[in-house]
Amino acid sequence: MNLYSWLKDHAKARPDKAALRYRDTEVSYAELFSLTGRLGTALRNAGIGRGDHVTIVLPNIPEFVITYMATVGIGAVAVPVNPSFTSRELAHVLTDSDSKAVVMEAGRISTYTEIRDQHPLDIVITTGEGGNFSQWTSGPDKGIIEDMDLDDTAAMIYSSGLTGYPMGAMLTQRNLDHNSGLMRRCANADDTDTTLTLIPCFHSFSASVNMLSMLRYGGTAYLMRGLDFHELQSVLMRGAITAICAVPTLFYGLTHHPDLQEVDYTHMRVLIAGGSALSMEIYTAFKERFHVDIRQGYGITEASPVCAFNDPRRPLKPESIGQPVPDVQVRIIDEQGATLKPYEKGEILFRGPNIMKGYYKREKETREIIRDGWLHTGDLGYVDEDGYIYITGYKKEMIITSGFNVYNKEVENVLNSIPGIKDSAITGVPDLMRGAIIKAYVVAEDHALTENDVKKLARKMLASYKTPRKVEFVQEIPRDKNGKALIERIESAR
Repeated sequence: MNLYSWLKDHAKARPDKAALRYRDTEVSYAELFSLTGRLGTALRNAGIGRGDHVTIVLPNIPEFVITYMATVGIGAVAVPVNPSFTSRELAHVLTDSDSKAVVMEAGRISTYTEIRDQHPLDIVITTGEGGNFSQWTSGPDKGIIEDMDLDDTAAMIYSSGLTGYPMGAMLTQRNLDHNSGLMRRCANADDTDTTLTLIPCFHSFSASVNMLSMLRYGGTAYLMRGLDFHELQSVLMRGAITAICAVPTLFYGLTHHPDLQEVDYTHMRVLIAGGSALSMEIYTAFKERFHVDIRQGYGITEASPVCAFNDPRRPLKPESIGQPVPDVQVRIIDEQGATLKPYEKGEILFRGPNIMKGYYKREKETREIIRDGWLHTGDLGYVDEDGYIYITGYKKEMIITSGFNVYNKEVENVLNSIPGIKDSAITGVPDLMRGAIIKAYVVAEDHALTENDVKKLARKMLASYKTPRKVEFVQEIPRDKNGKALIERIESAR
């Protein structure tokens, strides 16, 4: 099997149907199959083969989809990462993943050239003005479908899991086959659908429910490079979008932006919120304004990612993340590992065909997070008598901002590396639009250091969403016996 076979089938059955739309560009299934075949052939000729890793540093543009599917087609592994990553963050991925190629925008190539001496690659493909992408897709298509096993890795997405440092979660053909099928099994999606693909496709949520689901069914993914309300107004008012799968931040914007008040969502098949908790304030405001429900779901990168969803065929419980999706089981356990009864709070575990193969080169960490087939999510919650799941907190030290997971340890390590900083701790400050924003408490040895200094120095090493938006200097950071910062004590002492 190979996920790439979908493109071959659709190129034959619906060659002129739009697979991708991006601004004024439309890519048909015949064109997508041809472009991926040519790129895959060129990659194979350049030495990329089965099991090799290709790092993709692109936003939501057609070249992302072309590269992802071409890589999977030849049996290699797609490693999508955030294009806002700094050189430091990209260097970690390239080294840890043993990547043999990188694909990125020509306008951001300095992110790689700054570290090229330490991470030399023979294959560097660039898109956009001045890029060489067209050269890689101008040759012949010699047929690229590699027959893969269900448990062969298709994509690898970096996640900090329970450890606090980024590791490659290996998602298999089986994992992505399962998750890409959920839009049909849970929301009745088909080849007539068009997903608003605004969440970046390097995010596992968007890759599965927006991109792969449409390529599987023969639908259309409308790619948006970033949040542009003018473009959003145009595409939503035309009525071309039939499914929105996005983070709560977007639904906040849809509710309050003055140019989007006349959009009709009643014709849409489904509106799904995931990536972070959907506040009832956002849900209620959207429902009252547009008379349509937002259905909350839940995913985690290590589960490809979707685990639970408020299925439209069942009663909606807006505060819940829903019930487990088909073929997936849930357990709630206490500290001793015993299964808890309804309404008893503990750690949430999932088991099913969506659970990753493991972390790349991290057997110990894999054993810690997957035990007896059960994925330990690090999220806390309970189930009710109907099997609906509710999130109440996090066992892991993590902040979710605008749908992105930020792990305390990674940010604190960066802050502590800044000259003049003795110690630091971060916390999430509630924010209606983003879910939370990051605040840092800093113990400074250099008293000339300012809040702006800390932000600027941190931004050189961290992607923007990981960089603290607020910095407060304190005399000390009290910690418990395990070294965990006692944020409540810091705040009460202010």
